[in-house]
Amino acid sequence: MAWNSITENEIADVKTDKKTAKSVEKYMISKKAIYFEGKYLPISRIQSVSIHDSTYNPHCCCGRGIPVKKLKIEYGADKPLLLMLESEKNANRLYDLITEAQGT
Repeated sequence: MAWNSITENEIADVKTDKKTAKSVEKYMISKKAIYFEGKYLPISRIQSVSIHDSTYNPHCCCGRGIPVKKLKIEYGADKPLLLMLESEKNANRLYDLITEAQGT
């Protein structure tokens, strides 16, 4: 699978970097990038990260939704990257992995 950056910045060796990534639900994070849906965001581009409560409506209709957490990642684009996670524990874990990667 070819991984494409969502920014103009690219990682030199994506294949090697991805092998070091840790999984949190359907996302993977390494010291250099967050991988999702065949794309990646370089950690170096991340400006801020925050966790928000949200709901997921699987059938796109009104009524009760499933409570989820969303990580809002600002990286200098018009729209932030929103990553949906099922549990607060996983949202906090992904947040911690991102902030840890930013510090290295």
